Amino acid sequence: MATTQPPAPSASQVPRLRGDLEVEPSGEDWTVSDAEGRIFRVSADIAALLRSIDGVRTCQELAGHLLRQTGRQWTPPAVAQALETFSAKRWLDEGRQQAGKPRRIRFVPPLTLQIGIFSPAPFLNRIKPALDRLIATRMVAIYILIICAGGVVLAASSRDVWHALTAPLPLSTYLAVVVAMMLSTMLHEMGHGATLTAFGGKPRQIGFMLFYLTPAFFCDVSDGWRLDSKWKRVSVALAGIVTQGVLAGTSSLLSLAAGTPDIKSGLLVYAVLGYTSGIINLIPFVKLDGYLALMSYVNISHLRDKSLRDARRMISRGMFGHATPFELPPLRRFKVFGVLCMLFPAYLIITALSLWLDVIAKFGGWGAVIALLVVTLVLGRVVAGYLNIVKEGWDRRRSKLRILAVTALLTAATAVSAAYVQIPATVEAGFVNDSTGPGIVFEQGDTVPALRVGQAVEIYGSGLIGIRPLGTLRVESGQADTRWVPLDAIAPVTIDGARLNAVVIPLERQDASLLPSSGTARVHLGHKNAYQWFHDKYIQPVIAAAGVLEGATADQP
Repeated sequence: MATTQPPAPSASQVPRLRGDLEVEPSGEDWTVSDAEGRIFRVSADIAALLRSIDGVRTCQELAGHLLRQTGRQWTPPAVAQALETFSAKRWLDEGRQQAGKPRRIRFVPPLTLQIGIFSPAPFLNRIKPALDRLIATRMVAIYILIICAGGVVLAASSRDVWHALTAPLPLSTYLAVVVAMMLSTMLHEMGHGATLTAFGGKPRQIGFMLFYLTPAFFCDVSDGWRLDSKWKRVSVALAGIVTQGVLAGTSSLLSLAAGTPDIKSGLLVYAVLGYTSGIINLIPFVKLDGYLALMSYVNISHLRDKSLRDARRMISRGMFGHATPFELPPLRRFKVFGVLCMLFPAYLIITALSLWLDVIAKFGGWGAVIALLVVTLVLGRVVAGYLNIVKEGWDRRRSKLRILAVTALLTAATAVSAAYVQIPATVEAGFVNDSTGPGIVFEQGDTVPALRVGQAVEIYGSGLIGIRPLGTLRVESGQADTRWVPLDAIAPVTIDGARLNAVVIPLERQDASLLPSSGTARVHLGHKNAYQWFHDKYIQPVIAAAGVLEGATADQP
């Protein structure tokens, strides 16, 4: 598709630098990089001019500013000529969208995939007078009051909240919560865009994303970096959290007037999810709202990327004895921030894997293959992260020898440790306690482990979000039977009359009368080293699936 070249700015125009550009020192020269990863090398004089373009100074004022800042003589015509070059390279924002339409699909390392859907700007511009009233000081005070009052209600209803989170609920309640969370997440993102519009900016895109394997929405408010006040930028970053907090607080307050226990449980679950989402969004170590607020407050663009590079260079100095100079020498605390930015995504990835891989693996052979591919991708990201640290010190012969030696030692230590580190092997299944007696429940087609008589089985109450320990029973017979069980013996959802034919291992009836009719069972099967655990959990299911597929193919005429 052909693109139209934007007209060059005249000497009287006041251009602004695009918000996605980053101007950084690189040795004796400087580099200009954009959000798409393109890098341009420029001189120190050009970099000084780029860093001075603020959308306020005219060409004449820019020339005087550069003379005072660098001592180098600039004339207004020379500045205007440079601006023409910058405009041709699409580095300037003269009130038009210089980079064309934002990309529909974008991968953001380490594990985020964004898919753009639509631009909210036309709609938000039409309702801008209403938006101006919604961000007034008195309205902000009302928002804070609702959020705090809702939190007080949750604390006072802690017993009801705990039951709602750890007990099966009707399918209709879960569906209502899921739909409400999706709508509130969309409103969260619209809150960012609405606040930016009220301050005179332009939200570019709203879309859907997979954030560390978790579905979510996003709103591109990068134009907020051009606002003239850091407090306005902080407000744009926190607007989504406030929006979701108000919705969660309102839900918590409405639970006081709920007509039925199921409706009350649904409102409480939604409120807990809303508050939890807001707290997670405040964490500044990933590119969420809290990070954008912090970056806006300290007034450093691309803060996380710069802190990550400084953290890698700090680690490289410690491991290999040499690295390139730090980017933020006056702000040494941001090296620690960079280290936390490395570690927290790893925590998110591990959490996402623990939540989703077992679910994915249940989808037969294809599920096992997808689970193995996801784990391989994550391990590849770990290796890529180490290579990024290596690159920071890979510039001298002496450093290269030390890097190779350290890498060999780390590889050997990891290989040996994996053979000795013991990982607990557990099996999670459903639990039923009916007239036939208590038992561990497995779906038809699941691999049923061989359990010995008398083996301890932990029983938990199971809900949408959490589980609560209820007691311990023992295996009565290692011989499994088949019986019809309610759906909530497998999943934390109740549907009247819904039953399924499942494999059940009987448990002793002692103390079973004190346990609920359904829940979750967990059996500890000892420990395995890392190699055995990885093989049994991810490799063996793929091998088994391949064998089943091969057998089915051989049976075909």
